[in-house]
Amino acid sequence: MNLNKYKNIQLTKNTDEANCITHSGRFHIDDVIATIFLSKLKKDIILARVPTTENINTENKTVYDIGFGEFDHHQKSRNGKRKNGIYYSSIGLLWNKFGKKYLESLNVNNVEKVFEYMDNELIQYIDATDNMQTEYLENKISPDFIKLCNPEWNENITEDRAFLNALSLADAFWDVYIKHAIAEVEAIDIILKKLNESNECFIIFDYEIPFRKAIKFYNENKVRYIILKSRRDGYEIRTLLNNYKFKEELVNCTSIDSSRELTGVDDLIYVDNNAKLCCTKTLDGALKLVKYNEVKK
Repeated sequence: MNLNKYKNIQLTKNTDEANCITHSGRFHIDDVIATIFLSKLKKDIILARVPTTENINTENKTVYDIGFGEFDHHQKSRNGKRKNGIYYSSIGLLWNKFGKKYLESLNVNNVEKVFEYMDNELIQYIDATDNMQTEYLENKISPDFIKLCNPEWNENITEDRAFLNALSLADAFWDVYIKHAIAEVEAIDIILKKLNESNECFIIFDYEIPFRKAIKFYNENKVRYIILKSRRDGYEIRTLLNNYKFKEELVNCTSIDSSRELTGVDDLIYVDNNAKLCCTKTLDGALKLVKYNEVKK
């Protein structure tokens, strides 16, 4: 067992044999995720973690998060920023250059949209975390779980071993997230197509599908409900518009029996307190509930 290797990533102290170089010392989310991303692009990574690139031949090597080059962001002037003000870190710079090529290698159907989704939902927040732009993280869970992998003061573990442990965690996270991003983009296209084609005030799916991000791109108010086959039981009826809810009289019912009596929906099984979700046993019940909610007093 090679204790200095994770999958196709080999750590080395010999900078001449390395094909990638990053900084040594305490590692962060950007350099760890950047290493995993590079491992998806290159057949083999031979990585030297060094305190400085001075007196090191960096020709034909990918140097990131150190050295003030193309994939570093520690220059006085930084290394570019997005229109929203978030500066790039090493992973943002690498994603900008190689992200679309990577997605093409996965045979992704809509490379441009998945590329933008990844940047908008994940990469930019890693960049903001590393650049300490905390104002951009107030409403987003910080992805800086990697810092917890650094050796603790009372832990007997080498820096390289801790880095490899962090790579394992980041690799699993990356694979899950890219799968999520591809699925979300596909869902957005499906939802928007159905919304635009619908002649009713509702759309129906015989499976659960994420819809909240798609609604941000829907500029009409014709479709007000989405009916989904639930993974639990029956059907979910959800209101789509921010200001649209189920009737107050329904939400205020003190029991499910009184809710059924009020609506005439015998298989109603749940009414959410926020007035945005109801559940029925059958699709017929879901359609009856929509009809009830649409009838004006």
